[in-house]
Amino acid sequence: MTDVSARSSTGGGPAEQAVTPPAARPVPAHGRWSWGQLGLLVVLAAIVMFTVPNPSLAIGMLIYGLWAAGLNLLVGYGGLVSFGHALPFAWGGYAAGLVLLNVTTSAWVALLVATVAMALLSVFVGAICLRRTEVYFSMLTLAFAQLGFFIALQWRSVTGGDDGLGGIPVATAWLPGTTLRLSALADPLTFFLFTAAVVIAVFACLILYTESPMGRVLQAIRESEERARGCGYNTRLVQLVTFVVAGAVAGLAGGLFAMLNNFVGLQPYWLLSGIVLIMAILGGRGSLFGPFLGAVVYLLLESTLSREFASWQLFVGAIFVVCVLAFPQGLWGLVMSVAAYLRARIRRSS
Repeated sequence: MTDVSARSSTGGGPAEQAVTPPAARPVPAHGRWSWGQLGLLVVLAAIVMFTVPNPSLAIGMLIYGLWAAGLNLLVGYGGLVSFGHALPFAWGGYAAGLVLLNVTTSAWVALLVATVAMALLSVFVGAICLRRTEVYFSMLTLAFAQLGFFIALQWRSVTGGDDGLGGIPVATAWLPGTTLRLSALADPLTFFLFTAAVVIAVFACLILYTESPMGRVLQAIRESEERARGCGYNTRLVQLVTFVVAGAVAGLAGGLFAMLNNFVGLQPYWLLSGIVLIMAILGGRGSLFGPFLGAVVYLLLESTLSREFASWQLFVGAIFVVCVLAFPQGLWGLVMSVAAYLRARIRRSS
């Protein structure tokens, strides 16, 4: 009403009203922060490369961070808590390992097969799990993860059973003018830089997804699925696409992890799913960069405490509880709160 009366008082028509052209409109704050996180990831990767003495641990931080960021699409952006995200991660490792063992040593082919295979698997799993919501969705994802675990345990001819899939050869990556030999033991720096490049590229794609119209609809579904459905959006389709994207990212991370260790072991999937969920929550569900912080902190705690204490999980659990109670928005939320406080102090002082 105020705008209408103001326009009437000036007597101007629509042609006289100033309209800001789209190209001149400022970039939304959330968009700037989203792409700013890409720069922060590059900085974090550089810090990890120069400060973490164990190369395998440094590479693992990037891989686990990517896995947790994919999960955060479901948890933080979609409000879908998955207890079975270890399934695409582990089976993505099997897919990449089998390609390297039986088809080719090309890292590109192995990672592509792992990503596509887990995307297809996620279509099937997501179509069933998304028929239910809230805790029922979580329990269904856990059930599928346990099903995948027992299939891997019994299918010894393919997965090696409880002995794991061993003897995976060193992967190679063709680039214009050269071919990289990706061995974390012989040349950890090359493997780290290759992993960092892949992770940063995928992270940029995840930002594009969250900033896209579908990503906005996903966040609207998180706030109120009924209202989003009432606006005419196919909420199940958006959630399924997100589930597939998260599964594909997990498969890619699993393929990288198999190449890192040249081995795919059999671990309890419920435990792995819990670990990556802790990383996502500890880092902060409100961003894609937060899970990388959570992965770095969690793996540093695991590496440090496991050398000193046999029951290191007890200390990690206690630290996690304290962090959740002290700053429920995670490490990224704490960083943003401190940044907002400093900006307010600077404005007051000026």
